[in-house]
Amino acid sequence: MTSQWRALTLDYRDPAIPFEEVVRLIDMSGSATGAAYSRSDVVEALREHQPAVVAVASGALVGAAVARVSGADAHLMTLALHPGWRKKGIGSALLRQLDQEIIHRGGRRLLALVRPGQVGELALANQGFTHLDGLHLYLRDASMVPEELAIVERFGGHVPGSGLWESMKGFSSAKQILDRRVVAPLAHTELADQLGLVPPAAILLFGPPGTGKTSFARAMASRLSWAFVELHPSLLGQGIEGARALRDGLAELGKVDRLVCFIDEADEIASDRSERPDNQPLVNELLKAIPVFRSRPDRLMVMATNSIAAIDQALLRPGRFDLIIPVGAPDESERAELAREFLSAGDAGEVAVRTGGFTPADFALVAQRAAQMAFDRALTGGSPIISAEDVLAAISLTRPSVSPEAAERFAGEAQIYSRL
Repeated sequence: MTSQWRALTLDYRDPAIPFEEVVRLIDMSGSATGAAYSRSDVVEALREHQPAVVAVASGALVGAAVARVSGADAHLMTLALHPGWRKKGIGSALLRQLDQEIIHRGGRRLLALVRPGQVGELALANQGFTHLDGLHLYLRDASMVPEELAIVERFGGHVPGSGLWESMKGFSSAKQILDRRVVAPLAHTELADQLGLVPPAAILLFGPPGTGKTSFARAMASRLSWAFVELHPSLLGQGIEGARALRDGLAELGKVDRLVCFIDEADEIASDRSERPDNQPLVNELLKAIPVFRSRPDRLMVMATNSIAAIDQALLRPGRFDLIIPVGAPDESERAELAREFLSAGDAGEVAVRTGGFTPADFALVAQRAAQMAFDRALTGGSPIISAEDVLAAISLTRPSVSPEAAERFAGEAQIYSRL
């Protein structure tokens, strides 16, 4: 240490150097640029009186080091040096002084994450720090800030766990469309921007009950690692009060980034005004609210209906929904996939032929009925193994969720209303 400067512990009780000056030095030195810890992380550590040392020359701050102790480990958060005082041994002196402070706090090891060429890298090498090759730092912003999480939870929402997308079985056609046209552009916005592709912000799913529309909305949120909130039409009310509740709800949710807002049974609030005059305030509000909601990036509104023919035509025109996607009952190849997923016995091809109109929920019911048959047989001394005959008998007892009439009606609506 020379007479030109000296290293000392930052005294929080009687600070000769206010920690605001430490922050200004960090900004001046550029030590926060590309660092593992942000400027706000360092400020928080200083406010919590974590170990910090400074170097002073003629009363001016020329260097600072801040760490955070966690158990036996201490993490170097910043090593900042005034540009005019580098390569004078200040960094090494700060690390030695910081080492003593860490020991007093119970720390036994100091860890530092730095990029090549970052301020203080030479001091770390001079002070005997071990450089570990092959380590990679992975960073990702949290999905929400606390204020956003409070809004999501107020509406009963959450961030779905991973794996929901992969669990969607038996809907490969709809899944492929949603993956290619919705999820991929939202997940790769830089590539989409480069090509001039505008990611969808509002989509409408339609199809018979039980075909996975709600599950798809939640699975898209899972795949994107976005929050998921469902607005229930039954809780909004009707008329002017319902319109006000819808407007206020969407305005509040519009403050949340990376959000999937799902509205099921859209025909309840968006039915044709000529058929349901009482719904006019709600439809009018939707006509205004959807463009506002979709004008902001990193948000997706998903509406779903079993009766697209009942939706007010003004909502189906381009400019409201980017995509209108049919989600029907699984076809024969998809039913074979479900048979392999749910059933432990029987030929998947034969099962697929016998299960027209079956949804995944129907296959789950068949699996339970077949298991019950084997269970009852085992209680009386019979075989405890589920047989192909059990599966076929269970299928014969199960009514398909999508009747032939409903399937035919859906096929016609898909021709008329789809916009992919």
